[in-house]
Amino acid sequence: MQTPKFMQNFIQYMFDHYSKDGGKLLVHMGALGTLFGSVAQLMAVATDKKLDKDQKKFLLPQEGADAVVSVFMTYTVCDLIKKLGDKIVESGKLLTDEVADKIIKIKPDIAANINEWKKIITPADLKKFKLSQLLKEPKLIKAFQNYDDTALSKIKPAVNAALETFETHKNNVGIISTIAASVLAINVITPYVRNIIAAKLQKRALKQEAVEIRKRQITENITQKRPLPPSFKAFRNYNPYHNISV
Repeated sequence: MQTPKFMQNFIQYMFDHYSKDGGKLLVHMGALGTLFGSVAQLMAVATDKKLDKDQKKFLLPQEGADAVVSVFMTYTVCDLIKKLGDKIVESGKLLTDEVADKIIKIKPDIAANINEWKKIITPADLKKFKLSQLLKEPKLIKAFQNYDDTALSKIKPAVNAALETFETHKNNVGIISTIAASVLAINVITPYVRNIIAAKLQKRALKQEAVEIRKRQITENITQKRPLPPSFKAFRNYNPYHNISV
């Protein structure tokens, strides 16, 4: 049975965008999962028959705010930390010995051991370009700027091997940093921010409720619990809430 066209396109899209960047996949799937969970919570509150109209009027805005905060914080925190990890790796830091070994094999006559890999790709090169970009376009590396096509073709296999190893390492760092970021976002940052916003929403809801009560009191022209006797006719229209602004 042939796979439907839309499924083939989806698989190709996922491969093109996430095959070499598992961290990005975790960021997007984590945010999407949080979104679905939040929508489910909202639907549960909206359809709960045990809750009356006033309770839903109070709970739905609060749950909606929680949903926005949870999705926003999960995505932004994870994406920020993941990008920070990528930037550190691309700057030539946090490299494994395996990556350094592949780099020195590009031109072993310059670098004798893995600690000397920066003799091939120098700090000056890394200030101008990302490490992955330098490996994709070796002519950007100062040591190879005067190489012609023939000379570049000779080092190309070693450069490709170094690039493949580096991309695998970068992908692993991205996954680890995203997992750590998700733990931080979901268990520490999001609850803290959510509690602050929930407290403000609750305070505003209580204030609105008090205002509605005062409006009803003024509309009904409440004076006292018992009617005033005829001798107190001058005080019949007295309103104890006349100083309350709504």
